[in-house]
Amino acid sequence: MTSTARLTDPTAANSYIFGLGNYFTSNFFIFVLGAIFGKLFDNSGAADAIAEAIVSKLGAKAVIPAIILVGFVLTYGGVSVFVAFFAMYPLMLSLFKEADIPRRLLPLFYFAGAGTGSGWAPGSPQAHNLLPATALNVSPASWFGPGWAFVIIEMIMVVAFVFWYTDHCKKNGEHFVLSEADKKVIAEKEAKDASMRPSWILAIVPMIVLILVLNVVKLAVPVSLTVGIVVAIVCFFKSYDLSKFWSMMSEGAMGGVSSLFNTAAIVGFGAVVQAVPAYAPLCGILVNSVSNPIVASVVTVGGLAGVTGSGTGGIGLAMPVVIENFIGDLAANVNNVNLAALSRCTSIAALTLDSVPHCGLVVSVINFTGNDHKSSYLPCSVVFVIAPIITVTLMLLFIIATGQTYLV
Repeated sequence: MTSTARLTDPTAANSYIFGLGNYFTSNFFIFVLGAIFGKLFDNSGAADAIAEAIVSKLGAKAVIPAIILVGFVLTYGGVSVFVAFFAMYPLMLSLFKEADIPRRLLPLFYFAGAGTGSGWAPGSPQAHNLLPATALNVSPASWFGPGWAFVIIEMIMVVAFVFWYTDHCKKNGEHFVLSEADKKVIAEKEAKDASMRPSWILAIVPMIVLILVLNVVKLAVPVSLTVGIVVAIVCFFKSYDLSKFWSMMSEGAMGGVSSLFNTAAIVGFGAVVQAVPAYAPLCGILVNSVSNPIVASVVTVGGLAGVTGSGTGGIGLAMPVVIENFIGDLAANVNNVNLAALSRCTSIAALTLDSVPHCGLVVSVINFTGNDHKSSYLPCSVVFVIAPIITVTLMLLFIIATGQTYLV
């Protein structure tokens, strides 16, 4: 009787609905417009054009840096991680076959480029960067110099590990084995009319425009994404099947709504937790045990991202706690917290423990490539869990050592 009463308590229901609805409306444009932008790249073949151009410039012998760079460029340019994967997959199969790289490393190569620094690098239009910047009312390119320095450090670790692990697998006698599913993917790619794609130069124009209007012109996030979408439509207009254009746009929007609702549902649960009487004492424990707001944000966001299996969910749950207990009024910022450094560290913290084995993207990529967690997850965890944790730890040490937690 008691547990049933608690579950049907109107206060809990109202808290859940308020938390879900508030997050949904606040971040609607970030998710939906971002998904539409990625869909335009997918359907036009622009993502394929960029990927193939990078590989052709670096050469097939430079398989590792080529694939990692493709993933980084596509996702830093605003293409969603799912769209980037399906654009890269046929290309990765061809390169893996030519270089005789074991196919169980397909997820590792993909995540090394698309699932690491591109999501939290200064200026990135990915949700992991936009959400904390929007919540803290700072530029998505905040903490630009130090941020990029640590992106480079993370990517050096990632690339070095992929080189080492690939060589280790080859020395153990592992080879590439083309499956029937692989043959079908390659055949489908070859059947596509590549002549309808935009050139790689034209394909990168919307990415460049989006990054510029977001970080240089400093337009609002929804306006910047809308500008990027308009430019993409103009640049790729000849590449679309006009009879299916609106259905494509609708499909992209619904994909964004689905991702947003999944995250909002997690945040709604967090709102219920905040209504529990024990919430305030627990926040007090956090404040008293971790007095540094940036360290507290990293620990809270990373931990909640691991629990929920969602980096954006971790940000949505943790940011209100950090703002309320360490900053208060953002406009006044009476504690003089370095919001730029806080935003940057929060972005990477969301990309540490979010990639737990049950993470939706991890499961999808491993399954689609015909692999399993036993053979593929462990090396992937080095690039999308261990490397980010090491990087954010170095960032925190740097911030504390240089006194950048607070503004002078």
